This record gives sequence, structure tokens and C-alpha cells, in this order.
Amino acid sequence: MRLWKKRDEVRDLVFEHLASVRSAVEAFGGATRACFVDSDRDKASEYALLTHKAEGAADDIRRNVEQAMISGALLPPSRRQILEIVEQVDTLANAAEATLDRLLVENVAVPKVTIPYILQILDVSLAIFDDVECSIRLLFEGKAAETMECVDRIEIAEGKIDHFERDALKELFALDIALASKLHVSAYLADLVKISDRAEDLSDVIALSTALQAF
Repeated sequence: MRLWKKRDEVRDLVFEHLASVRSAVEAFGGATRACFVDSDRDKASEYALLTHKAEGAADDIRRNVEQAMISGALLPPSRRQILEIVEQVDTLANAAEATLDRLLVENVAVPKVTIPYILQILDVSLAIFDDVECSIRLLFEGKAAETMECVDRIEIAEGKIDHFERDALKELFALDIALASKLHVSAYLADLVKISDRAEDLSDVIALSTALQAF
């Protein structure tokens, strides 16, 4: 009974961590739209602060998961898989925070021609998190086939974002502006797609956990 209680405690912590990372990613989305749809940097900064707070909360919960693992919750193979999943989920919040830092702290001057691609990347990135959360919940429920459907959707979405990024770069480097400006925007785009890149990395871990049926 104690082992089952510990497993439930870990599961609840994993879902609590997911919720904090979702808050960070959604606040990141609000900040990005504030910049490129509303042209409101003050509003974007407010969302950036929310992103930072949610990312910090996620770090605290991740440490709680680690502590639960140290205390002996679950068997060693299960501990390893859960820690890998939580650590990978955490990178999504980190990527969201870093992307906003690039945009707002460095004050990236994004050409208008690039903005539609940024918003497309943003929309798909936010949708990816739905599949991330879904796949983890299904994994804990032992629903292997349904979990892998979510994993497949993550990989397909990541491919779409790569396509948007390539098109954005083509438009960007065709512009008659300073090379330094192009490189600055290019670095921002590279940061922007890291959320989907990290989600794809996570999907690989989830797929492996599904195959192993570790917990």
C-alpha cells in the first residue's frame, strides 16, 4: 500500500509540474502575440514576468519529483524514465523563457515579412503542448496505442514548424537590410523553434517509456 501511495504521489507531482510548464508556455504565447499582434511591449513584458514565475515554479516541482525518487518511490527503471520525462518537459519552459529574453531583452527588430511565420510557429508550438500533456497522461494510464498517436502528432507538428522556419529564413535573407540585423532575427527564430525541438526530444523519451512499459 505504501508503494502505491508513493506512486500516486509521484504521478500527482508530474502532473503538477506539467501544469506549471503549461502556464509558462501559455504566458510565452501571450507575450509573443502582445509583441507581434498588439504591438504592445509593456503587455509583453508582463507576460514575460508570468513566464519567468511559472518556469521557476516548475523548477521547484521538478526538485520535489527528484526528492520523491530519492526517497524510494517506484522501482529503479520507473524512476529513471519518470525523471527523464520531467527533465525533458522542464526544457519546454526553459526554451519559452529564453526565447522571450532574446526578443525583449535584446530588442530584436523583426521585419514585418517575418511576422506571419512567427505566428504560425507559435500556434503550432502551443498546440504541441496539448499533445505533450495528453501523451504523458495516457502513458501513466498504460494506454500504449493512444500514447503513440500523441507522439506521432508531436513529430508531425515539429516537421511543420521546421518548414515555417525555412520559409521565414528565405524571406528574411532576401531582404535588403544589414546582415547583422538578419543574423539577429535568425537567432531569435532558432530560439523560437526550440520549444517544438524539445517537444520532439520528449516524444522520443515517451515512446521509449511506452515500449518498456516502465511504470
